Amino acid sequence: MPRGRELSPQDRARIYELRSIGWSPNRIHKQHPEWALSTIRSTIRRAALRDNHVSRPRSGAPRKLMEEQRDHLYDITTYRNPHVTNRDLLESIDHVVKLRSLQGLLRELGCRKWL
Repeated sequence: MPRGRELSPQDRARIYELRSIGWSPNRIHKQHPEWALSTIRSTIRRAALRDNHVSRPRSGAPRKLMEEQRDHLYDITTYRNPHVTNRDLLESIDHVVKLRSLQGLLRELGCRKWL
């Protein structure tokens, strides 16, 4: 199995099912060689952490902009003043993020700045 590919919930359910009927990780691997033995072992070991065989979200840095700030930016660029400058937008959120992050957020929200 290539690195970085995640098991689908169906594959996890199959591993849990085989384990529940008493199969060892080695026997599961012999039946399904496309799954690495270490993947099978870690899937069985982490079964209690998962809810309904679905992956938990990845941990990461918290968002710098709160939802209220994102809504505020969307409101300004869509309804109040579509011709507002990026500098004014950054000032309205107290420079919490850099210009490039602001541009990415506006692209994600579907707000095109006037060129």
